[in-house]
Amino acid sequence: VERKHGLIAMAAVVGTIVHNNDIEFDGYLSPSNNLKFSDIPNGVDGIRAIPTQGLLQILFFFALVELAWMPASQYDGDYGVGWFGKNIKDPEEKARTLNAAI
Repeated sequence: VERKHGLIAMAAVVGTIVHNNDIEFDGYLSPSNNLKFSDIPNGVDGIRAIPTQGLLQILFFFALVELAWMPASQYDGDYGVGWFGKNIKDPEEKARTLNAAI
């Protein structure tokens, strides 16, 4: 569980750094609300700009990942998705890469 949460925390930090440097997707976050990605403010205020349906969609996706794809009951942290798409066969190298997320 700690390895999975470590990976999520690393992805969140990278996302925060990218967004705070004004690197954003082109196009619309919500075409029906005429809301572009560039309209989302930096920092914590950005969560308030996302429509409720979008937040629910994100929440349901994370629930699916947490409950089905990467269950918390798998304590070794090896979810079968590889390391950046590379399946590591050497057990020592695999342990090192898994421990890097803690």
